[in-house]
Amino acid sequence: MKKTLLKIIRPTNRGVRVLVGLLLVALLCLQMTIAKDENEASGLVKVDASTSAQIQHFAETDHVALLEMCLERFRERNAKSYTCTFVKQEKIRGRLGKRQTIDVKFLAKPFSVAMRWVKNPPKGDMILYVEGKFKDDKTGRSQMVVRPTHVLLRGFTGGSVKRLPDGDDAKKSTLRPCTMFGFENSLKSLLDVYKLARQRGECVERMKGFSKVDGRDCIVLVRFLPERKGYPAKKTIVCIDLKYLLPVRVQGYGWDDKVNCDYEYQKVNFDVALQAKDFTPKAVGFKTK
Repeated sequence: MKKTLLKIIRPTNRGVRVLVGLLLVALLCLQMTIAKDENEASGLVKVDASTSAQIQHFAETDHVALLEMCLERFRERNAKSYTCTFVKQEKIRGRLGKRQTIDVKFLAKPFSVAMRWVKNPPKGDMILYVEGKFKDDKTGRSQMVVRPTHVLLRGFTGGSVKRLPDGDDAKKSTLRPCTMFGFENSLKSLLDVYKLARQRGECVERMKGFSKVDGRDCIVLVRFLPERKGYPAKKTIVCIDLKYLLPVRVQGYGWDDKVNCDYEYQKVNFDVALQAKDFTPKAVGFKTK
């Protein structure tokens, strides 16, 4: 009787292996459930197999249809805010600048952008733009609040200055004003050029293949345009995230075949629930005059 009880209580090696296997399966199922819940909470619904096939078909035959699909999906998700690390490199006035790394907070309504440079800042290392705020007395337009990079200038200006996002000072530091930031604006800008070039019969579209951006699988589009006013680049490479249908990297090459611009979204997080109160000078971390 004692031996029988010991057999029941004491697990065999096989029993241990079976038990461990069952536990691993249970943990995997739990992990998958958590990942699914996180995706649903952030509003990012992954594409299914049939949509993946459609994406590749459009990448090979119709870039406008693919980008319109991306825009439609993004609007359906109703992503009201997000944070990311934005990495960019631009050629301004014929000179290719250093690769910059920027931490970004974004709110859709009112359109709000807060940027803090963590690597290679221009003359300002932090900006805040909120549509409808910080208006210019002469034009009535909203301005950026900018923190000078140089500590002495911060002291001289009281910690910050105000500048129009597309003013002369801003154009010395960037090709695209902060009012054009974001996934929706990126998609709309790409579509505008595609449609203009198609109307003129000048757009050459190719699918380059697949790549990874910040560890994410992407399908790669390439667009070729002739040298003509209204076109930003001879060759534009667009990496579309295969799971979430977002352009996470855009590269432009000029007619000298050299880099004009390179924009990359990293560490994108839609599950942040930012509000207007997160886009004040105090919340961002600097003071105004």
